[in-house]
Amino acid sequence: MKNHTRSLTVFLSLLPVLGACETASNTYDRVATIWTDPLIYPCPEYRILKDGAHIIEFKKGQGRDLVDINVEGAIGNAELECITRVDRETKKGHMEAKFRIVFAAKLGPANSTRISNLPYFVSVTDKKQNILYRETFDISIAFPGNKTEAKFYGEDIKLELPLSAKIKSQDYIIFTGFKLTRDQLQYNRTHGR
Repeated sequence: MKNHTRSLTVFLSLLPVLGACETASNTYDRVATIWTDPLIYPCPEYRILKDGAHIIEFKKGQGRDLVDINVEGAIGNAELECITRVDRETKKGHMEAKFRIVFAAKLGPANSTRISNLPYFVSVTDKKQNILYRETFDISIAFPGNKTEAKFYGEDIKLELPLSAKIKSQDYIIFTGFKLTRDQLQYNRTHGR
């Protein structure tokens, strides 16, 4: 009888601990489900337009030789980070996309200030390429000391893309390129850029 009492006492003393483990386990499972099973959609596609990936800015006037180049610019790549914020039940929400472009620039012989600004754009379209958003930005470039080339990131461009049961992140396409004049576009096409 003494052994049964001792076993019953040990079991009763462990009961609150075992109950707490069960409660902690249930809580962990519910929290873990939220973090391990979120709605995550892939980032949309992005494209750098071939004709707009390079820009050459000449000094004012008629000259179009190498000695007349003020600055050359190129878009080498881009980076896209996305966070999905969608209600699990209604499938409504949005995607927060952070778009950042990698630029390269080369100082031309005609540039005496060692500073330049180059215009570029970011646009968002649907799959049928209807423009839903378009904005132009300027990237400022300085060439300190004796540097004649630079590679750098542009500013973070934040985009908010609406999502629903019918509209997914893959329904959007992000385009970028330099904002070219007709002459600059023709120059790129003629010189195979």
